[in-house]
Order: sequence, then structure tokens, then C-alpha cells
Amino acid sequence: MKNSNVFTLISEDNLNKNQIEAISHSSGPALVLAGAGSGKTRVLTLKITSLIRDKLCGSNQILGLTFTNKAANEMKARIEKIIGSKIDFPWVGTFHSISYKILRINSAMLGGTFNSNFSIYDPSDQLKLLKKIIKDLDHDNNKYDPLRMRGKIDSLKNSHLYDEWEFDDEKELQIAKKYQSTLEQSNSMDFGDLILKFYELMTKNESFKVKMQNLFKYVFVDEYQDTNIIQFKLINLLASPEKNLFAVGDEDQSIYGWRGANIDNILNFKKYFPETKIYKLEQNYRSTPQILNVSNSLIMNNSERLEKKMWTSNSAGSMVDLQEYSDDREEAKSIACKIYDNKKNYKFQDVAVFYRTNAQSRVLEEEFRKLGVQYRIFGSISFYERSEVKDCLSFLKFISNPNDEIAFDRIINIPSRGVGKKTLEKLKSIFQNSENNFLQTLETCLNSNVFSKKTFSSISNLIKEISSFKLNLETYKSISESFELFLKNISYFDFLNDEDRLGNVSELLNFISEYEQGIDKPDINEFLNSIMLSSSIDQMNPDSSYVTLMTVHLAKGLEFQSVYVVGLEEGLFPHSRAMYSIGELEEERRLCYVAMTRAINYLHLSYCKMRRQFGSIIYSNASQFLDEISSCEEVNILQQSQQVSDESNRVFHYKFGQGYIIDSEIDEYDEVVTVEFDSGYRKKVFISDLEEV
Repeated sequence: MKNSNVFTLISEDNLNKNQIEAISHSSGPALVLAGAGSGKTRVLTLKITSLIRDKLCGSNQILGLTFTNKAANEMKARIEKIIGSKIDFPWVGTFHSISYKILRINSAMLGGTFNSNFSIYDPSDQLKLLKKIIKDLDHDNNKYDPLRMRGKIDSLKNSHLYDEWEFDDEKELQIAKKYQSTLEQSNSMDFGDLILKFYELMTKNESFKVKMQNLFKYVFVDEYQDTNIIQFKLINLLASPEKNLFAVGDEDQSIYGWRGANIDNILNFKKYFPETKIYKLEQNYRSTPQILNVSNSLIMNNSERLEKKMWTSNSAGSMVDLQEYSDDREEAKSIACKIYDNKKNYKFQDVAVFYRTNAQSRVLEEEFRKLGVQYRIFGSISFYERSEVKDCLSFLKFISNPNDEIAFDRIINIPSRGVGKKTLEKLKSIFQNSENNFLQTLETCLNSNVFSKKTFSSISNLIKEISSFKLNLETYKSISESFELFLKNISYFDFLNDEDRLGNVSELLNFISEYEQGIDKPDINEFLNSIMLSSSIDQMNPDSSYVTLMTVHLAKGLEFQSVYVVGLEEGLFPHSRAMYSIGELEEERRLCYVAMTRAINYLHLSYCKMRRQFGSIIYSNASQFLDEISSCEEVNILQQSQQVSDESNRVFHYKFGQGYIIDSEIDEYDEVVTVEFDSGYRKKVFISDLEEV
């Protein structure tokens, strides 16, 4: 594809030799090994742009698969900026969103009771359904733990077709079958179903397979190292027979093995696609040489990797700081102080703190609040998981898909309509023994003396308001305005009677309104599933003034001027679950590598000698990953603060236990001092109640 248009693109962008070679790839399979910060998004966007400019295909013939909406949107925005006009890329998105779109268009091929308005169940919906099934089947809830069953079903969907599933336990098979049949009866799918049903159609419907292969002339995959077995098989079929597959990935950043990602997909790429041309992007444009050299020293300890050596021509920066703390409270306090004291050099929005597990955020939050360091946590309870927001989404789900049993269960008594347990069981029985959906079942029951007088009135009102909502939608075309009126008329706002919760509903209505403004034909189902398929980092705002707190798994693909990685201790990072498997230990090392390579100018690593976990004090050793980088000349080992490390300040109190005197000035009148105890409490206590340790 070496023509004037490609070289015009290249001359317009400052590219290195390896990037140019990758963009100039003509046809057949290509694997771009793109190390951290090597400009992979630029290569992907310029490659796609060159196809459009050279008129080798239309934008609707390009399939671009990513793992986050953020990556997909960034790719489309960059292409539009280069070309200078708005271009529609209908098939650039996440694996799940593209699968959803294709299944909705081709819902008639799915069979069973599925139609185009199918719902998507998130992990919490899955768990509710499994709990109900295990209870209905009268199985032991401990032996057949719903959380474990959800993980097992998800794992099978990542690797096998439905008719290939195997269980050693007959009751587990029974639960899985009932789970799938209930989903179908509810006209619903979980995340795993979206991709698996797409792949199943490709394998079992020849005309559909040929249609898809003819539709997509070029297939692009971002973060290829994160693909699972079913995604790999789906990509292979979609790219056939021409094999115009352009995969970009980095085996050193493969960190999702726990959710089915198969690192062999990238390690053995050339084995699966023998005609593959491999391009290595080894120049890092993000980090300082100090950060990159320390990161390289860590990842070189892995054996499951392809040969590449990252380098940078960026200007030298500060050393990588490595600090030991006595406990997690001191660690959190010190980091909060460093961030606050350095806010002139690094604004809050330029700073991130990464940790291995969500539980580590609590003590950080406390110390940040004390100092007035603004922060935002990603990956904790999301906006859409809040009770009142979940209520509203369930109303919309039920209106769009009245077969959705989980949505029905949630909304039938909100606000209270007097539907008791026995009445609900009767409703479910009538539903099971008819071909009606839940809304039709309610209408039928109004004429069958199923409800008490009070319940009859409230159910009648619900049915009437659902009908009015649909009519308003047809008349005024506004989902947000029609839904606000619906909520008002069913007395939902009165039911909440809480300013914060009402504010969250208002925010949801605003979000619906924003969605409507950005689309020609607003659709409830499209809106709902855009939410279901979003991730917490999709809501990140780079202009907001807050420090980012998140687990390392969520940090993938992001970058910050200043990064703090906390809790680098054996059993925590690497996690204790990975200590007895070389493969899992190497994934933990890759995870640490990802954390370190998010940093642009400053990197701070820390560990504690003691940490509170699950109400107990755990004594810790430094992570083996720190041993692997400790000899690097770019690592600056910081000493503990003198006050805390000075054992002469160590005291014991009969009630509060051990701690440190942190206020050296004794109040001569009250004879008290300030002590920070190992429990995290800071108190003024009488000197007479203290003993030296």
C-alpha cells in the first residue's frame, strides 16, 4: 500500500521507522507488538485513516474491536481530526457493544423467545438470578455458592460453546441449564452471552458467517493480549478468508487471566497465522528514562514474553522513589502529604494512586480527607449501582422488555403496592403457565381477583402510567421528559424523600437527556445497553481537579504525570493466590509493570512492615518485585521519617494498645500528650497511663 496518500499521512505526523512500517503494511495478518507508551493508538488510527484516504474500503467495512469505550471513542475522534470531517464508523467499538449491535440486528436468527429488545444482565443481576435458582432448586447455598457458580458459568462462556459445557457435578449442570433457560425466557443475556452467541451464529449459520465476512474487509483488534479463547475464535472467523487482520498488543501487559484472557493468543500468533508480519514498537514516548529502565528491569524477569527492549529519547527525570513505612496508616498519611505539598508541580488531576485491592483505598481516603486532598475512586460502587438509579433503570428495562424477571422483581413493589410474597408467587405461577409477558400477566390478574382492593388500585395505576409513558414517548419523542413524568405519577419522588437520592435521579435524567441530544433516533434499549456496556473509566474527566484512586487493573491504558503505587508487599502484590503458580506470578509481575509504566515524570513505590487486614494486624515483607529492581541505579531508597522510626517514641496504653507519641510538646497543666495508636486512632492521653515499649 505504498502510495502518495500513505506518505502524505506519514509526513504529516512525526513517526519513527517501526511505526511507518506498521502503517504501510499492505494485506494479510499483522501483529504490532506495541510496548507501553509506544504510540499504538496513533499507529492504529493512521492505519485506518490510510485505508479510508486510499479508498481501499469504506468506513462501514472496517471492524475495530477494543476493550473499552474510551479506547474506541479516542480512535474515532483521532481519525476524524486527521481527515477533517465527521465519519461514521458503525463497527468500531468494544467486543461487547459490537456483538450486542449485531445480535440485535439479527435477533430473528437467535431462536427461542429472543427479540431485538433483549436486556443485558450485569454481574449483580446474574447473582440475583443464580441465588433465586439455587433456592428454587432447593440446593445447598454453601456448596453451590452463587458467586462461585457465576464465575464458573462466565469462565465456560469465555472458552466453550454451550453444547460443549461439562460439569462433574450433576447439580451444577442443573443450575447452569436453569440459569440459561431463565435468561432466554426473560429475553435477556449476560455479558458472556453477547460474544458467545455471536460466535455460535458464525459457527452454525453458514449464510450469516458469509454475510459477516463479506461485510468486514479489514479487522482491527486493540489490546490483543487480553482476548479470551472465544474472542480469538470469533476474530479468526471474521477475518477469514482474506485474513486482513491487524492486531495490536503487548504480552507484557496481559493482566486479565483471571477473567479468561489467554496470553497464548499473542505469544503464538504466528503459529495461528503463519503469514503474519510482526512489527515491534519499542520506543516509549511517555515516561522518563529512569521510570522506563526500572520498569524494564522488572519485566525482564518474566519468561512468558516475546523479545523486545523498550527505550526512550525523553529527557532525564527524577529517580524512582522507593519507601518503607511502618504501617498502612503512615503510608497513607505520607502520600497524602506528598501530594498536597507538591500540588504546585503536579495538580491533583495529574496524580494517581494505584493499589492491588479495593480494600486498600479506605485508609487513603481518610488521610486525603484530613488534608483536604480532593480525590475520586474508580471501581468502587458506581453511580449506576446506587439503589435509586438501579430502580429507575429497572423501570426502563421492564417497559422495554416486560419479560425481564429481575427488573419485574425489583419494580413491582416500588413504591409499595402491597404485593406480598404469596401474591408474587401466584403472579409468577400464572406467568410460567402462560405465553404472556409480566405486563400482560398483571393485566390478566386485574380481572381475576388476584389482588386486594388497595393492591388492585396501585397495580392499575402502574399499568396506566406505563401506557401513558409509551404514548408520551410517541408524541413528544423525549425519553427523559416522559420518564420524569412517569416517575412523578407513580409517586416515586415522594417515595424517595431524600435530597441526595433525588439528586442522583435528577443526574440520571440529565444523562438520558444528553444521550438524546447526541443521537438521531433515541431508543430506550440502546440507552440502557450503552450504560450496561460502559466501564467506570469511561466517565473519567481529565479536566476535573481530583486525585485518581484505583486498582491497577483499572489503570490499563491510562497515564499520569505523577504515580504512587502502594502496598508492594508479599501476599498483597504479588497476591497470595498467585504465589504457587509461575504463570499467575508472572501475571502479577506484568500487573506491577503496568502500574509503573503509567507514570510520565514521577514514580513512587512503597510498602509497609505492618498492615491492617480484615480487622487483624498482618506483618509484611517487601514484595519480591522490589527486590528485582532494588539494584537499579535509578531507584532512590528513601528513609523512614525520623519521628516515626524513633523507637523512643513508642509507647503502650492499657486501653488503646501500642502507638507513637507524635506531639512532643507536653501540656504541663493537663499532663497529656498526643499519641497515634496502631489502630489508626489519634488521641490525647494522660502521660501517667503510658508505658515505654
